[in-house]
Amino acid sequence: MLHPLCTETHAPPLVLRSHFQDPGLVMVSWSHSLSCHPTKPDMLNVHLVPHTHDDVGWLKTVDQYYYGDRNDIQHAGVQYILDSVVDQLLKNPDRRFIYVETAFFFRWWKQQSPAMQETVKQLVNEGRLEFVNGGWCMSDEATTHYSAVIDQMTMGLRFLNDTFGAVRATPRRLAHRPLRPRPEHASMFAQMGFDGFFFGRQELLWRASDSLTPPLADLFTGKPRSQRHPPPEINLLTPPSHSPTQGSCPTATTPPRASAGTI
Repeated sequence: MLHPLCTETHAPPLVLRSHFQDPGLVMVSWSHSLSCHPTKPDMLNVHLVPHTHDDVGWLKTVDQYYYGDRNDIQHAGVQYILDSVVDQLLKNPDRRFIYVETAFFFRWWKQQSPAMQETVKQLVNEGRLEFVNGGWCMSDEATTHYSAVIDQMTMGLRFLNDTFGAVRATPRRLAHRPLRPRPEHASMFAQMGFDGFFFGRQELLWRASDSLTPPLADLFTGKPRSQRHPPPEINLLTPPSHSPTQGSCPTATTPPRASAGTI
C-alpha cells in the first residue's frame, strides 16, 4: 500500500541558542499537525518521501544552480523545482513535499507575488509543504567550524520562523551524502531539538557525546541503502535526456519503470 509523505509532528517549542548565548534568538514551534493518509495495520504501509537535494554551491555557483545556467557542467535549475512542486501540490491535495535548503527557498520566495506567497503559506499550514533541517544549507560535517554551523542554522530557521510563524516542520535532520558524518554534528543537532538524523543505509541510536548525560546527545539515525536514490529494484528516475534537473540512475542496470503493475 503506497502513500505519499506522511507528516505528523508532536513536538514542544524549540529554542535554538547560538554561540552568542541569546536564548530568544530563534524560536521554532511545531504544532500538532496531522496530514497523514489513513494506514491499514494488516498491510505494509510505504511512505514515498519526495525531497530536495540542492547543493548551495558545488560544481557550479549558487546563481548557476538556482537559474539553471551552465548545464554543460551539471543539469540543475532550482527555481524550476520550486515552481513545479507548488504547481503539482495545488493540483493534487494528496501530494506532499519536503524542502531542505533555505538559501534557495529564500531567493525563490523573494521573487514571488503576494498571492503566491499566501498560497505557499497555506500549503505549509496544511502540512503539505514541509521544511526539514531548516538551515541555510546542508553544511559539510568534516571541515566546518561549529560556530559556522550554528550561524547558518540560525539564519535559515530565523527566516522560516519570521515568514511562517509557528513553522509546521519536522525536527529531523535529512542529510543526503554528507560523506563525513561526525559525532560533534549529531550532538549539536540533538541539542537543537532534532529527534532524527538520516543520511545513508543503516539505523542506529547515535550516542554522539561521551561527556553529556544520555539521552541529551542521543539521536536516532538512519542511512538509506541507495543514498538519495530509490532502491535499485524500482526505477523512479527519468533518463537525463528527458529531464533538465535529474541525473541518471546510479545502478548498473536499469530496472523496469515503476507503475501500478510493478508495485
